Amino acid sequence: MDTHYHEPMDKPPVPFEQLADLVAGDESIEQAIALTQALAAIPDIQKWLREQRQHVVRTLRERDGMSYTDMAPHLGVKPERVSGIARGHSRSPRQEVTSED
Repeated sequence: MDTHYHEPMDKPPVPFEQLADLVAGDESIEQAIALTQALAAIPDIQKWLREQRQHVVRTLRERDGMSYTDMAPHLGVKPERVSGIARGHSRSPRQEVTSED
C-alpha cells in the first residue's frame, strides 16, 4: 500500500469551509482564476494569522495574566512554543527580504 497517497478532500478544513464556494457550480475559467488567486494569497494569510495569534497570546498574558503554561495545552504545544509565539517567532523558515541598492 502506498503510504504517500492521500484521498482528495471533499471540502476545505473547518475554518476555511467558505472557500468551497470558489468551486460551486460548473467548472469554469473564473473558478480556476479564483483558486489561483487564493493559492497565491496563502503566504499573506499565514502572516496575518500568525500576527493575530501573537496579538491574542500577548493580550491573554498581559490583560488576563494567563501563563504560557496554561495556554499551552489549549494550543497543543509546549509552554516554550507559546512564549515563542508571543515573541513573534515562527517554526517555519521565512524568506528574508533583501534590498539591493
